[in-house]
Amino acid sequence: MSSGQERDRPQHAIGESPDRPQTELVATLAMMVVILLVIGALYLIQTTTTTTTARVLQEMSDYRDELENDNERLRADIAQLQSLPTMQARAAELGFRPARPGEIEYLVVEDYRYHRPKATLTPVVPVQEQDEEPVYDDSLSGWFERLWDDLRQDFSDWRDNRQ
Repeated sequence: MSSGQERDRPQHAIGESPDRPQTELVATLAMMVVILLVIGALYLIQTTTTTTTARVLQEMSDYRDELENDNERLRADIAQLQSLPTMQARAAELGFRPARPGEIEYLVVEDYRYHRPKATLTPVVPVQEQDEEPVYDDSLSGWFERLWDDLRQDFSDWRDNRQ
């Protein structure tokens, strides 16, 4: 009877299932695939965002360069239009001409005080004439020697300051 009673007892399906290791393996693999898909999707989203931002920045940079070129062209046009020959030609087209000495009238404004700026003297620094230009006669060994002496002096100064 004991063998019949053992068979009739309900068995725990989870603990004694012969397919349990295979089921765990499949579940683990499925979970890894899902995680990899999520990581891949996040990577693609980040890459797309970065690429889009880079493209927008490039377009903005191109637009800025175009505006700078337009500004330079406009400055050149303004400078050309404000040049003396162009202004004189335009004035002649409008009927203007240079004033003759008899046509100029000077107005006297009463109580007008012209404040002439005070003249400031610029100090004159005497220029010392040099007969000869300095001759460059430094050699590589001389340069290394000066460099070594300076380094030793700096180290001595540092050591003396620490004490």
